[in-house]
Amino acid sequence: MKKLYYMLDFSAFQCFFQIRVNDVEIFSFNVEGQTSIDIPINQGILESGECTVEVKVFPLQGKTELHEKAYAKYKVTVFDLSSGDFVFVEQFEEQRTPPAQKAIPFTQVSSLFYAEVLYKIDAWQNGINLKDVNFNLKEKLLQEYQKILNRIAEKQYSEIEELYRKKEENTATVMYLNEEEKKERMSKLFNDFSSGFEPVPLSKDSFVEYSAYGKRVCLKNLDGLSALRLENKETEEDLVLDIAFYIPKGKTEFEVI
Repeated sequence: MKKLYYMLDFSAFQCFFQIRVNDVEIFSFNVEGQTSIDIPINQGILESGECTVEVKVFPLQGKTELHEKAYAKYKVTVFDLSSGDFVFVEQFEEQRTPPAQKAIPFTQVSSLFYAEVLYKIDAWQNGINLKDVNFNLKEKLLQEYQKILNRIAEKQYSEIEELYRKKEENTATVMYLNEEEKKERMSKLFNDFSSGFEPVPLSKDSFVEYSAYGKRVCLKNLDGLSALRLENKETEEDLVLDIAFYIPKGKTEFEVI
């Protein structure tokens, strides 16, 4: 059986872009200039079936209008990892955002493709619709984010590893990682925590972003990136930790996904 691995052959110019697969953010970035990058997207594919890719292009951070030449373009490229190497299988038609217009604050493009994968993971598809909850969603999310920051500050790495367990198991499955590669992911994260990085207080301006058709949520700052951040004051480096939550059907508490 083929281990099919899906990637975006992606380029963007003078914009802040966000890429979603099946309504789940895969990557976002502020591009002052031009970038070309290959972006894995299996983490947005829960099982075989029709998949949606959506790319939105916004003004550069600090700007209110799109650059006149801002754009993003991509091709979905498929590889087979069965042999241990990336073996090209096929590439779908290129998609490109429409030309920027001053009267329009952003531009976007989307496309469909059929994915064939060996796995079916248990993830947000089995969560409740968080747009229908009867509690203060942001307040509860802030509490969850603060718990994680506290555990990082107190070096409670075993608790963090347990929080991330399901997320990491799913990531390993969709990316076809072996046991050693799985361990390396968490080890790298804990090494970063122990290398002079300290938690940054949560921003009062953070906002809730919904994804996965309302079943997945996260907090973001006004720059469009995750509200969960660390900083190294000596090196003046920032570490942004992407994280999202859902509530499984039949449960009442958030889980990292």
